[in-house]
Amino acid sequence: MPPPNILFLTSHDTGDWLRCYGHRGVHSPNLDALAARGCRFTNSFCASPICTPSRGAMMTGRYPQSNGLIGLIQTPYSWRFNPGEKHLSHLLAAGGYHTALFNHQHEAPHDDPLGFAERHVNFGAHPLTLLGEKVATAAETAEVMAPFFRDRARAGQPFYAQAGFYDTHTPYSWNAAPPDDSDGVEIPPWVVDNEAMRRHVAELQGAVRVLDDGIGRILKGLADAGLERNTIVVYTVDHGVELPRCKWDVYDGGIKTALLIRWPDGGVSGGRKVEGLCGNVDVVPTLLELAGLPVPANVEGISHAAACRGLAGAGRDAVYAMMHSHYRWVESRCVRTADHKLIRNFSPSRQPKHPCGTGVSGTQRPVAELYDLAADAAELRNLAGDATSAEVIRDLDARLLDWMRAVGDPILDGPIRTPYYRSAMADLRV
Repeated sequence: MPPPNILFLTSHDTGDWLRCYGHRGVHSPNLDALAARGCRFTNSFCASPICTPSRGAMMTGRYPQSNGLIGLIQTPYSWRFNPGEKHLSHLLAAGGYHTALFNHQHEAPHDDPLGFAERHVNFGAHPLTLLGEKVATAAETAEVMAPFFRDRARAGQPFYAQAGFYDTHTPYSWNAAPPDDSDGVEIPPWVVDNEAMRRHVAELQGAVRVLDDGIGRILKGLADAGLERNTIVVYTVDHGVELPRCKWDVYDGGIKTALLIRWPDGGVSGGRKVEGLCGNVDVVPTLLELAGLPVPANVEGISHAAACRGLAGAGRDAVYAMMHSHYRWVESRCVRTADHKLIRNFSPSRQPKHPCGTGVSGTQRPVAELYDLAADAAELRNLAGDATSAEVIRDLDARLLDWMRAVGDPILDGPIRTPYYRSAMADLRV
C-alpha cells in the first residue's frame, strides 16, 4: 500500500462541542459522520487552554515548557519556539511528503514558512486578520483545497495538508454565522443561565454549524478527487470553548477537546471509540506511526496508533496541562487522571465563581484545587482542604512535580521571565 496522505483540520475554541460528543444543541452532521466512519477519542485533552501553546504541543509532540512556546505568539506576549524545534510539517517533509498550509496556523509568525512547501493564505473575502494575514472561512478554504486535491491525485507523492479555521472564535458574527438554538441551547452547570448567556451559546452553536458545513465541503473535495480511502483525516481543536471556566483555565471545560481520525485503507474506521486518556502531544507520534515514519527521540507524546485500529496498545494513566499568561496573571499546572484533577496555582489571580457569567469573584485562587471527577464532573467542589484527600493529593503532587521537572518547567525556578521582560532588561543594560 502506498504511504497515506494526511489531511489535518483544526478549529479555534471549539472544545468538544459537537453532537457526537453529546452536545445535543449542536448541529455537526459532517464531523459526526467522520466520527461514525473513523475513530473518536472520548477523553482527549490539550496541553494548554489557549491557542499557541496548545497548537505548539499538538504540532511538535512536545509540551510547551519543552518547546518554548508557553504563551501566545502575538504581541504583547511574543513567545516563540526554541531554536531547532520540529513542526509536524518539517517531520513529514523530511519523510517524503509534499506539505501545504491552508488559511492559517497559530504556531509561528506569519512570515515563518515552517516546513510548508505551499502556503495558501490571504484569500478570504472578510477583512478580519490574524497575525498579519486575512482569515478565511472553512467554506472559502474548501474552494481553495478542491483543486489542490485534484492536482495531488495526479502527483504520485503523498501530501500533508494542514488547514486552520477561525470560525468558532469570538466574535462569532465575524463570518455572519446565524445563531442556532433550533434544538435548544446547552448551559453548563457552572455557568449562569440568563438571556445573555443563552444568546452567546446560540451564537457558538451557529458558528459550529457553519464550521461543520465548510469541513463537509472539504471532505467532499477529497472524496471527489478519489483520495478518501488512503488519506488520514484528522480533526481536532486547540482548546475549550469561549465560556467562563473554559478557555484560559485548566478545568476540563478549557482542556477537553474533540479528536477524530479516519483512514479507511489503514483500518481506522467503523466508528471506533478510544476511551483512554489522550493528550494532544500524542497526535504527532500517532500520525508518524500510522504513516510508517520514525518518531524523533525527543517527542514527549505517546502513539495511539494501535488503539485507532482497535488493537491493544500503550495508554496513559494521566494527562498534563499548563496555563501561563503574565498579562492575565494566571499561572497554573494540572494533572488529570481518569478519576481526579489536581490544579496547582502559582499566581494570585481571581478565582472564577460559579455559576458565573463573564466576570469573576473577588476571591484569590487557592494554591491547590482537587476535584473528584466521578462525583463532581463540573469541578465545583474543591477537596484540597479535606483531610480524607491527603493521600490522593500526595500521589498527584508527585506525578505533577515529576512532569514539571521532566519538561524543564521554568516556574520551578521562580516567576517566569517573559519575552517582554527579557527585551526590556537587554535594552536597560545597553
